[in-house]
Amino acid sequence: MKTLAVIAALVLVGAGFVFTVNRIGWSEISGKAWAVTYEVTGQGNAPVKISYVENPDRYERDAPQTTSVAGALPWSAEVVINSGQQAEVTATPAGNEALSCRILLDGERVWASATAAPGQAVTCTKVTDE
Repeated sequence: MKTLAVIAALVLVGAGFVFTVNRIGWSEISGKAWAVTYEVTGQGNAPVKISYVENPDRYERDAPQTTSVAGALPWSAEVVINSGQQAEVTATPAGNEALSCRILLDGERVWASATAAPGQAVTCTKVTDE
C-alpha cells in the first residue's frame, strides 16, 4: 500500500513539472540560443562598414540588437542569436571591392553565404531554429 502512495506522489510531481514546462515554455527555462560566427572577406585592404545582429543575453527574449563597426578584412565576430530570431551580417565596401559573407553555426557548419558584385553591399541572413 505504501508503494502505491509513493508511485501516486511521483506521478503528481511529474505531471506538475510537465504542466510547468508547457505553461512557461522550455526555451524560457533553458535560454535556448545559437552560437554563430559572422565572417566577411574580400580582396581589398580598406576598412569596410559592417553591421550585424546579436542578442546580448541568451536568457532574455528581447529583440536582437544591431551593431555597426568599421573592420579590416578578413573580419569575424562570434555572437549569440536566440532561437527563432534572424542572424544577419551586412558589409559595404569603401571602394570597388567584391565582398563575401558567411554565417557559421558553432564555427563550423555554414548556415548562409553570399558574394556581392564589386562595389555592392553583401548580406547574409538565416532565421535560427526554435
